[in-house]
Order: sequence, then C-alpha cells, then structure tokens
Amino acid sequence: MNYWQFRLKLYNASLKQWLDSIKQLSMGIVALFPLALPALIFLPFVAWGILADSSSENTLYLNTLWAYLLFIYSWMLIQRHGVLATQHRYYVDSLTVTDVKRQWCETGLIVYSANILLLGPLCLLLLMVYGAADRFFTFTLLHIVEQLAPIFGLVVLVSYYSVSAVRVSKLPWLSLLILPLGAIPMADELAKTQWLVLWCVAIIIERQLPIPSFSLGNWPKGIFRLQLQADLHNPRSEGLRFVALLLMTIMLGIMFNGVKLEAQSYVAGFLSFCAALLMASSLFDSQALLRLYQPYFTSLPISKYVLQSYCLLYIGIKALPGLLLLSYVNLFSAIHWALWLLFYVTSLMGILYRPIWFFIAPIMSAIAVFLLVIMGG
Repeated sequence: MNYWQFRLKLYNASLKQWLDSIKQLSMGIVALFPLALPALIFLPFVAWGILADSSSENTLYLNTLWAYLLFIYSWMLIQRHGVLATQHRYYVDSLTVTDVKRQWCETGLIVYSANILLLGPLCLLLLMVYGAADRFFTFTLLHIVEQLAPIFGLVVLVSYYSVSAVRVSKLPWLSLLILPLGAIPMADELAKTQWLVLWCVAIIIERQLPIPSFSLGNWPKGIFRLQLQADLHNPRSEGLRFVALLLMTIMLGIMFNGVKLEAQSYVAGFLSFCAALLMASSLFDSQALLRLYQPYFTSLPISKYVLQSYCLLYIGIKALPGLLLLSYVNLFSAIHWALWLLFYVTSLMGILYRPIWFFIAPIMSAIAVFLLVIMGG
C-alpha cells in the first residue's frame, strides 16, 4: 500500500464514521434523507445551468452562486478531519514522506472529496471553451470575457473554498455572509464580472482581518452560561444548522421569485415549516447536555420543569439570528409568521416528548392547516 492509498483509506474510514454518527442522531431525521436524495443529486445540474449562462438575471445568478459556494464550503468543512487525517495525525506525520508528496496527496483528496461539485463546473468550462474555440477570432475580447466570466468565476471560487475549508481555519465571514447579504438587494447595479471581482476582493480582505470575537465576561451565569459555553466549545453543530437555514432560504427565495403571485404564499409557508423544524432541532443539543451533566442538574434546587423551561428559553434566544435572516429576506406575511410559530412550538414539544419521531407533531399541524385552507377556500 503506497502513501496515497493509505491516506485514501483513512479518508474513507473517517467519512464512514461521520455517516454512522449522523445515523445515531435520530432515526426519524435519517428516515427523511432518502426522500431528499433525488433533489440533492439534481440541484448541482440546475445550478450549473444558471451559473454558466451569461444572460441569466444578476439576482438569480448571485443567489445561486451564494448557495452553491455555501454548500461546497460546508461539505468540505465536514470532511476536513478526514482529508487531513486528524485522528491519525501523529502517525501520519511520522512517516518518511516528503512535504511535496504530502501536499499533493492532500490536494488529490480535496478534489476527490469535492467530487462533482468541483469537477462539474470545470468540465463545463472546458466544454464551453472547446465549443467556442473556432469563434474566438470573430468576437471581441470583451464579448468573450462576458460569456466565460460567470462559469470561470464559479470554477475559481469553488476551487478556493474547497481548499480553504480544509487548509484555512479562519471562517469566510465576509465573503460568504456579509457580502452576499448586501449584494443581492442591489444585484443589478453591477455586471456579473464586477461582482465576481468584488467577491475576490472580499476574500483577500477577510484573509487579512481577524475573525470578530467576543468574551463572555461575567454574563450570563448559571445554566445559560453552561449551555453557551457548550455551543462555543463545539460551534460546528450550530454553524451547520445556520448554513442549512441560509441554503434553504436562498433556494426557496429563488423559487418564491420564480412562481406566480398566487403560489408565492405556499412557498413561504413551506419555508416557515422547514425553518421552524431546523431551528427547533437545536433543542437536541440542549437535551444532550442535560443528559451529559445529569448528576449536576439533579443536585440543583430546581424542578425538572423549571430546568426544561430554561432550556427552551435559551433555544428561543438562539433562534433570533435565524428570525432576523427570515425578516431580512422579507418573504413572510403575518400569516406565515404565525405558521412558523405554530410549527416551531409543535417541533419543540415533539423533541421533548417523542424525540425520535419529533417531526410527526409539526407535520400533523401542517396537514391541519392545509385542510383548513382548503375548507376555507
């Protein structure tokens, strides 16, 4: 077994371990995965059609680009430990392998783990260049740049975020959050090429700036501090949950703007349902913390119901960034906010009393609302 085969074997073992850990979270959640797989498989193909088309609307292009880059960065971040062989770092470092060979193997693993998300746009770019090779001398340089810049920019950015997720510990808070949120409302002010250049400038700036941080100080105290410290110690769970909410909001926002006016309310209602389930799932982490420190919590002079109320209050506070995001995209009317609250509360109750099948309660609520709409209509 050579060095590449050894690293590939470590990567596959790490990926299998991660998939097994996902299965242990909740059989109810895992049971929904097969339903989503067909959509997940075809989403990149739909995105490529938008991102390779120079005539696509700027708002649609930026939304799709943002969603695609968020997805590839999150996917690579999940696989970071497998690519770097973190669990076997000391043994891997002790092997008599040159640094050049080590770097090339890690680069190969990055390409292997990114898979079609990286190779698909690259192949599409090469096909577009090959198909238009005989016309390069008949068009102006500006026209060629305008035609190829969108897909070329995608290849460059996907390549950067694939490598950055693995090799750079600093999170891309400016280029993957602040810039897109500010750019989408004024997408038509600049051309696609200009937005891509601005995106690259944002990457350079964020590489130089420190990540915004804060100190807990003396507040909060008690149970809230313990839960907050647990989230700060392991921010991966909440970070991926927020990224999932971002992706869902972006994709359903694209759908919202692409359907007829009478259908927009149903898209917003579906977003309220999915967002409520996703935000409420944060209660799983709090319940795991209660089980981990059960002897300590049982020694406190408070009842179990008061303890759970503290957890619910903390989860409600953690939902505020998601609510601000939903408010910022401005897809909800008053009825959709009421639906979100209904689905959120029923999801929390389901997690408290039937954690494995927690989604049954919000689904029943959604069916009841749907039947009421039909009867009322």
